[in-house]
Amino acid sequence: MKNFQNKAKIIKASKILRAILKTGLVLWIITMPVALGSFFIPIIFHTSTATDAETYKTIGNLLIMPFAFTVNLYLFKFFDRLKNGHLFDAKTVRNFDSAGKWWIVLWLFEGLFSQIGNEVFQMKAVWDSGGLFAGLILIFVAWLLKEAQELQEEQELTV
Repeated sequence: MKNFQNKAKIIKASKILRAILKTGLVLWIITMPVALGSFFIPIIFHTSTATDAETYKTIGNLLIMPFAFTVNLYLFKFFDRLKNGHLFDAKTVRNFDSAGKWWIVLWLFEGLFSQIGNEVFQMKAVWDSGGLFAGLILIFVAWLLKEAQELQEEQELTV
C-alpha cells in the first residue's frame, strides 16, 4: 500500500512540474520567433543602431535559445512519462539523462560565448558554473534511476 501511495505522490508532483514545463515550452515557442524578428527586422529595413557588442550579444542569445528549449523539452518529456506512471522505464531515464547532457552543452556554449565576448568586445560577461552543476546533477540522478531500474528488473527475475 505504501508503494502505491508513493507512486501516487510522484504522479501528482509530476503533473504540476509537467504543467510548468509545458508553459515554458509554449513561452519558448513564442519567444524564439519574436526574438528573431526583433533582431532581423531592423537589419532588413536598415534601421539598426546596435553596436557590434550589442549585435554579438543578441546573436549569442539567439543561438543559446535552441539549447535551452531542448533542455526544457527533455525535462517536459521526463515529467510527462512520470505523470503516466513510467517511473523506472528506460525511456524515462534516457529523457532525464539527455536533459542533463544538453544542459552541459548549453553551459559550454554560454562559456564560449562569454569568453569570446570578454576577449573581443571587452564585455563584462560572467560564466558561472550553475549550468555545469545542474547538468551533472541530472546525469547523476539519471544514472541512479538506471541502476534502480536494473535492480528492479533483477529482483523481478529472482522472485
